[in-house]
Amino acid sequence: MNKKYLMFGLPILAFGLVMAATLMYYGSVQQEIIVAPSITLSGACEDTIEAFGGDTVMGEECTITNNANTERTISITEDSDDNISVRYMSKLILSGKETANWTNIGNGTTIKYTVVGDDFIVDDIPEGMTLIYYPNTAGDDFATNVDNIKVLTNGVNENLPISIDVGDDYCGNGFNPTATQCIGAKLWLLPGVLDETQARAKVLAWNTAGFLFETALIQYSIDGTGIIMSGTTEGAGASSLTITPVYTIGAYVNGTYTIQTTIA
Repeated sequence: MNKKYLMFGLPILAFGLVMAATLMYYGSVQQEIIVAPSITLSGACEDTIEAFGGDTVMGEECTITNNANTERTISITEDSDDNISVRYMSKLILSGKETANWTNIGNGTTIKYTVVGDDFIVDDIPEGMTLIYYPNTAGDDFATNVDNIKVLTNGVNENLPISIDVGDDYCGNGFNPTATQCIGAKLWLLPGVLDETQARAKVLAWNTAGFLFETALIQYSIDGTGIIMSGTTEGAGASSLTITPVYTIGAYVNGTYTIQTTIA
């Protein structure tokens, strides 16, 4: 009796398997997917430099562009050794603004700042002015923001923006219609040679005559990581970051060295 029962069950199970297999082949679709690179490089990214031991020399400018419709986290690394150290610089234009509506009124200047490197270094600060970092802290309370201002002329030892800087609606507030970088630190130039206490008092008083404000947000990374925003920011086009390598050569170094920069 048991044998008959088992034999009867097997054909039913086999029939079920045949039906399942048949249902999987009602049709099929073949789709071709063409994948374009989200991050591209342009400019004279590769070059040959002649220098002497002890020199600090600049390489060629290279632009990193995000073509995708989502932000990308990138990593900038290099394979140098103790003979030659490398940092990467970019440029920022600071401008006068009408603070009632943040309209750009010109009278600006351009500084160079470290994007990736062991130290945050700024070049071309106008004589008689002080560069500060103005963070937007939680709740965006003006007095709290001012309390956390940092003077950058002597460098910083942490990434920018700092962890307590939660940012603001930089790309959506209507004041920065051409902005392509919505995450980062705000750098301002204040008239006068100021320490941190003086700089905070000057901003808190909000007499902005002579102030020069950021025209883009910046990022500085000790470990080489950063974020490039979506390449389809409305009205602004592709988002990009321009970097220039700066090589510091040891005093007793000679010979030929090849240093590779990798953007991943």
